[in-house]
Amino acid sequence: MNLVKNKKAAEKLISVWWFFVLFIIGLGIVLGVMIYYSAETVVKKVEAESLNQRIFDCLVDKGYLNPRIFEDSFDVFDNCGLNREVFAKGSLFYFKVSVYNEKGLIHENAYGDFSFEKNCQITEKIDAERFPGCFTRTMNILNTNEEKIKLVVLTASNQVGEKVSVV
Repeated sequence: MNLVKNKKAAEKLISVWWFFVLFIIGLGIVLGVMIYYSAETVVKKVEAESLNQRIFDCLVDKGYLNPRIFEDSFDVFDNCGLNREVFAKGSLFYFKVSVYNEKGLIHENAYGDFSFEKNCQITEKIDAERFPGCFTRTMNILNTNEEKIKLVVLTASNQVGEKVSVV
């Protein structure tokens, strides 16, 4: 019995494996945290789609176009709850609202960085990482005179996601 009690080699072997397992677990946690905090969030397309939905919802009600859109006093920023400063010169956002009837274009307004419209046409053909994310919605609706019109809302966002940081 004294032979088994005095054997310490097995305990030393287990402690080496114990430290190895702790090292592997620690390394996994450190790598996981580093990967998480180095990830960038790209939300250009989601922002463009959300902006498009917001503008579209304020211009169309139950399949009818808001008739005030043709008035000079109509302010899309006030009516749609948008911040005018976000669409100032050098903006990261753009939107264009176009209204067509059978004869052609009858109304158009655009705000933001006007170069985004051309960039959106380019990104339809190729993938460009630094170009804006674009979203276009086209819908045939009625105006108050029951005339069929086509409403096209183009929105774009070039808001670059940032790295996740601890605040």
